[in-house]
Amino acid sequence: MLNDLFLSNAWAQDAAVAAGAFNLGAMATSFLPIIFIFAIFYLLIIKPQNDAAKAQVLMIKALKRNDVVLIDGGLVGEVTKLMDELLHIKVNAEDDVCVARASVKKVLSAEEAKGWLPAAQPKKK
Repeated sequence: MLNDLFLSNAWAQDAAVAAGAFNLGAMATSFLPIIFIFAIFYLLIIKPQNDAAKAQVLMIKALKRNDVVLIDGGLVGEVTKLMDELLHIKVNAEDDVCVARASVKKVLSAEEAKGWLPAAQPKKK
């Protein structure tokens, strides 16, 4: 009696598999949350970082003489000489500093640079 119960259950499973009861839709639905999480992860983290990195590279390539730049360490100066990987920056009337191009954080606009440049500072008597 018990043996017949298991045997009929096994035959029913074999018949369901043979009839194509393997449901691809159910399997796809189970992967849907994982795909959704990866899509959100990409849109919120990976894409903005890639866009910011591309913008940084373009900004560094577009540097030219007389641009006022802010360096990662907080140093502000005017670009006086450009080389492949290095910049010479004039930080005041006497000092010229050589820094890596990759350390440029921001190119300051004329309005932003007003208070930073040594020429804009009032001379002390």
